[in-house]
Amino acid sequence: MIINRYIIRTIHLGTFLALLALVGLGLFFLFVSELRNLGEGTYSLTQIIKFVILSLPGEVVEFMPLAVLLGSIISLGALASNSEIIAMQASGVSLAKLINPVIQAAVILAVLSFLLADWVVPDSESYARSVKNLALEKTSALLVREGVWTKDESNVVHIGQLLPNGIARDIEIFELDEQGKIISALKAERAIPLTDGWELQQVEKSLINDKEIMTVSYERMLYQGKLSLRLLEVLMIEPRQMSSTDLRAYLSFLDENKLEGRVERMIFWQKMFAPLTIIVMCLLALPFVLGSQRQGDTGQRLLIGILLGLAFVVVEQLVVQLGTQFEGNALLIALLPNITFLGIAIYVLAKKQSLGPGRGSFFRRGQA
Repeated sequence: MIINRYIIRTIHLGTFLALLALVGLGLFFLFVSELRNLGEGTYSLTQIIKFVILSLPGEVVEFMPLAVLLGSIISLGALASNSEIIAMQASGVSLAKLINPVIQAAVILAVLSFLLADWVVPDSESYARSVKNLALEKTSALLVREGVWTKDESNVVHIGQLLPNGIARDIEIFELDEQGKIISALKAERAIPLTDGWELQQVEKSLINDKEIMTVSYERMLYQGKLSLRLLEVLMIEPRQMSSTDLRAYLSFLDENKLEGRVERMIFWQKMFAPLTIIVMCLLALPFVLGSQRQGDTGQRLLIGILLGLAFVVVEQLVVQLGTQFEGNALLIALLPNITFLGIAIYVLAKKQSLGPGRGSFFRRGQA
């Protein structure tokens, strides 16, 4: 349908313009903040620009929901102000029919954002960190956390650093018995990944019993466990910077080793529901253009839209924080902000539909 394609194209154009402004602002502030590190090591202006450019995909994903909300308000508001909605009504487009292309436009943006977040952002941000850390002459280009503690079967493992070539440094491995007591403690200067485990080098292993502690040194030693190089790379990255596939693998690892993963589980479901957030934001834009076709309303619409977008972020963060502090179903908790704001959008749209075209509806004829 020509009208549907026109509405979809208009929403996409408005979203692109809003995204351009928001991402541009975000990258500008990022650039300014990085200037504080200018001159450290080999961190030059060229390296800063490269870091900022590599951060672009992440900024796009971060600002996409708000850009969809503001872009939809701008584009649909322009249609209302130009009386194009009245022309659509005259051709038989009802409010219900208008929602269809709006959802279609949102779904396209949601899919693009999800693919970008899952396939592009993890690699681009990892490369950006590598560029920055290497320029600042940090030891590990992949090091995000200051060392990682994890459990691997009956062992508790600490990895101090992970180098870009996959070699781990400053390794500690504590072997536990069935009662949870330490029966051996191992320290190694480095670990080289193999197909069937890790080759530990410059090893000191202490065997612990009730009577004595015996220490043995090895030049090389094979460590076999479930802690692969890929999983270790995932562990060294903050959960929010992982792809959904890596995060799912990480959660499986936590479950297998009976480790706590409430925060990671919440982040995983937030990623899964990110496309729904974009659809909800697009639907929330509709009430702003219902019942007004005046040019002067644009600024007011945008202000309310920004406040509504900020309200969504605050509610989402509040719900997530409460969800990680208390036991609860991570799926339902992550879904709650979307359900709440979707309910608000549906309620307002239903109310305006029931008022009819003469009383504050989208198709009011009495205003120019």
